[in-house]
Amino acid sequence: MLMSASLLYAGHDTSLRTDLNFSYKFNEKYRAVSYVFVQANDEMSNYDYTEWGAGLQYQTPAAWLSFLAYYQQGYSKDDDGHWALEQKPSINLNLSKIFFNFKIFNQIRYEYRITPDWNDARIKNTLNISRPDLFLQPYVGWELFYENHDKAVMLNRIKVGINKNIGAHVLVGPYFRMDFSNVNSRWEWTRQLIGLQMTINY
Repeated sequence: MLMSASLLYAGHDTSLRTDLNFSYKFNEKYRAVSYVFVQANDEMSNYDYTEWGAGLQYQTPAAWLSFLAYYQQGYSKDDDGHWALEQKPSINLNLSKIFFNFKIFNQIRYEYRITPDWNDARIKNTLNISRPDLFLQPYVGWELFYENHDKAVMLNRIKVGINKNIGAHVLVGPYFRMDFSNVNSRWEWTRQLIGLQMTINY
């Protein structure tokens, strides 16, 4: 609401994405987590990015605190049709608490980006507020990316969606995301993304 009109009507790409998430709880302390997604950019016409990740989460004795070690790989296709690999090992601090039926989750991630051209660190903060007690579970999220390669915050994302439990182990739902990028020290709306996610928990 505080953004200028020029920002809101700036040119931006439209993307389509599908997410599949899976987690398995070994015991009260350890859980395996993984995901894979595919994304079509250029007005949803060009499948040019995919990513997968796998990790192990440790739940501390404090119910609101857990740690996650992750490894991710992303594949980007250039204009010539060649795929480039980016590797992103990371460590994550997860904070979760319920206040008045609102679940507040915040993740602080420190990852090291290994690209074909350069290697450097990135800090990502993810905040998510949801209502898991409702039949249709709405949520809103915010992501912030600090790139050490640029010595600046380079990306902000706002995400809204709805999830629905399908049985005891499956959660599905659509979402909409807006990306705001730091372009020459100015914030521009660079992408809107329509997504569908499925989460399988055991």
